[in-house]
Formats: sequence, structure tokens, C-alpha cells
Amino acid sequence: MRGAAMQLVDTACYAAVMQKWFKACKALGRTYTETKEEYFGFEAVEVARVHFSKGKAAGVYFRLHDGRVFDTAAQEHDPDPDLYDQTMH
Repeated sequence: MRGAAMQLVDTACYAAVMQKWFKACKALGRTYTETKEEYFGFEAVEVARVHFSKGKAAGVYFRLHDGRVFDTAAQEHDPDPDLYDQTMH
């Protein structure tokens, strides 16, 4: 079991990544929401982990504790864990 301090670090990191993508989308005019939480529809504390690829496509995908997965455009994706972070041989 992970300690509370490590969970705070993870949450802070997830929040920073969410903020980065929210600000980028806002600057590009892709959203008019006021906060990253409003944009994504969830809070950083709800993120269980981040994936950096889906199949052969690189990207950032937030996996929530409830199993749902969202990309940086706040679009929901297939939650099948086998689709994410595959290694190429």
C-alpha cells in the first residue's frame, strides 16, 4: 500500500499535467471553461495513473480510479488496460 505522501505527489503531478493541457486547449480556443476540472470533468485526485500511448499512438491518457480513461482533449476512450502503454518488439 502506498503512503499518503506519495499519493499527494502523484496528485500534484497529475494536476500539473492537467493544467498544462487545459491551458494549451484554452489558448487554442478549444474550450471556454474556466478551470481544468470543469474542462476535464474530473479532479486530479480521481486520477489513478497516466498512460503515454494507446496502441501505436503516443499521447497522454488519464485513467481514473473508476476505470474510465480520458485524453488531453477530455474525450473518453476505451478503458481496456491492454490497449495502453504497449511495448514494441
